[in-house]
Amino acid sequence: MLVEFQRLRLFERPSLRALIMLFAALASSDAMAAPSCGDTDRAVVASFQTLLPDCGHELCGKAYPTSAGAKCPNERWQAVLDRINDAEMSHGVVLLGEIHDNPLHHRLRSTLLKGAGALAFEQIRADQQAGLDRFVDFNTHAARLGTTDDLLRFLEWDTSPWSKMADYRPLFEAAVSARLPIYAADPARDVMKKAAKEGVAAALAADERTRLALDVPLGDKNDAASLAEIDGSHCGMIPKSAQPNMAQAQRYRDAHMADVLLKAAEAHGSAILFAGNGHVRTDRGVPWYIHARAPDKNVVSVMLIEVVDGESDPETYVPRDADGKPATDFIIFTPRGPNRDKDPCEGMKAPAPKGP
Repeated sequence: MLVEFQRLRLFERPSLRALIMLFAALASSDAMAAPSCGDTDRAVVASFQTLLPDCGHELCGKAYPTSAGAKCPNERWQAVLDRINDAEMSHGVVLLGEIHDNPLHHRLRSTLLKGAGALAFEQIRADQQAGLDRFVDFNTHAARLGTTDDLLRFLEWDTSPWSKMADYRPLFEAAVSARLPIYAADPARDVMKKAAKEGVAAALAADERTRLALDVPLGDKNDAASLAEIDGSHCGMIPKSAQPNMAQAQRYRDAHMADVLLKAAEAHGSAILFAGNGHVRTDRGVPWYIHARAPDKNVVSVMLIEVVDGESDPETYVPRDADGKPATDFIIFTPRGPNRDKDPCEGMKAPAPKGP
């Protein structure tokens, strides 16, 4: 079931609970099956394309529930919203994925914050907590409320690699404007480095590994997929001997983010995580650790995925686990980001040997 993402209506809803219920309703409701293919509401498409002025791909601006099994468009967003407007859901978690260097992904997600209980950012490390504390203290004691500039200054954002990746300012501006609690979702840099170099057992005490569910095996298939992902994402330049510890560090990162989300949702009723698409995977990412520790937690994974010219079947975009099951609950299709025609591994390749 392919659903037009009607920004102006969806983002007016009063709470994250409604957003969670919306995604749940889209995934499970037989009543919402599209009456026929081809009955596209062009007005709905146009409203979303105010954010996507240059997108000519037929999937752009559509949300796709991966488990619904239908491929026909469905534009009855208001019917869905009416059904869930008064629904109650407490302590829910939504994970909003991204491709880091696509600035549209950050602009789009910045409109999804209204009514959320708390926000957690992969882009803020635990060792930057002092900056978040300073921002809270500033809001409490200063003669004026803190601004986005204040927050970024306290975080020393201009020294962060994320500041060079893309423009994350829309997300921070929306968070500051809504006065929502902000959580540092990423582990501290020194702990991550130790885990990646020496393994998680060297970086964390045994009781902490147990608390985070790091002592629960992912399974051979997921372990193999994690190693393959590390090898591919580093363009084959990481020695095979170093990859197992890097995979452990990745597990720790996801488990840490899950821990932060659980705390945020417990304290504030609901929480949103902003992180890369790999972290919101349901088979081995953050949701896996949430379910391992809190099996009854309401968790929704949403990936923002870029369209590819000539590929119009949404099923070809769905990430899958080792058994072929979807590894996210929903996909939102967007235009491609900058520099997609360049080889991402070009800068990492060893230079060709010079001739005699």
